[in-house]
Amino acid sequence: MKSGNGWKPRGPGLEAESALEPSAVLNLHRITSEYIATEDRFRLSGTTDKGVAVSYWITQRLLLRVLHVLLDWLGSHREELERQAAAEMLGPMAARPVPAEAQPGAETRGEAAGGAAAGEETAPPSDDTPAGDTAELLFEADIRIAPNRITLVFKPRSSEHAQLSLQLGEAWQWVAILHTLWKRAEWNQAVWPDWIEQVKAPHPEKAWGSLH
Repeated sequence: MKSGNGWKPRGPGLEAESALEPSAVLNLHRITSEYIATEDRFRLSGTTDKGVAVSYWITQRLLLRVLHVLLDWLGSHREELERQAAAEMLGPMAARPVPAEAQPGAETRGEAAGGAAAGEETAPPSDDTPAGDTAELLFEADIRIAPNRITLVFKPRSSEHAQLSLQLGEAWQWVAILHTLWKRAEWNQAVWPDWIEQVKAPHPEKAWGSLH
């Protein structure tokens, strides 16, 4: 199933995707999400299970499509998310504190799926795209849905595809990071349901585990 706009959803009841050679897909064990003001888009930087660093640009249009599926899936587990948040099993605000001098539109970041330990210093915000940046533009993304896990497959045009597999708590924390950065970017908030803030509300200053 392909709509012609670079988006191919996957999950129960959706058309199965063509088989990919196992060697053609990298497995991401860590991903860092950043909003870059000069580009007005997000950059996703990751490390694979083989220690290879990858970096991707993702447009707002493609990220919106990813978010719609993620939010629908998380929404179906909302009761469990609220229970875990109330029990402090989740990091409701899964993003590092931003220095007071950071203004909306400056580069902001958060880490997920094996990020640095809580409390690590954050690099000073910047509007600039780093010199020699080699991030590739993602032209397509697949999502595979299982009852307790969701897998995203990022597809640049000229290099290997990379997949990120997240359990419920990990997926929630990444979405919470994106929500925080989205607000700082001052993008339209219509995509975000009210329950996102409700789940984040119990401990709004908390960063949990290795996800920031």
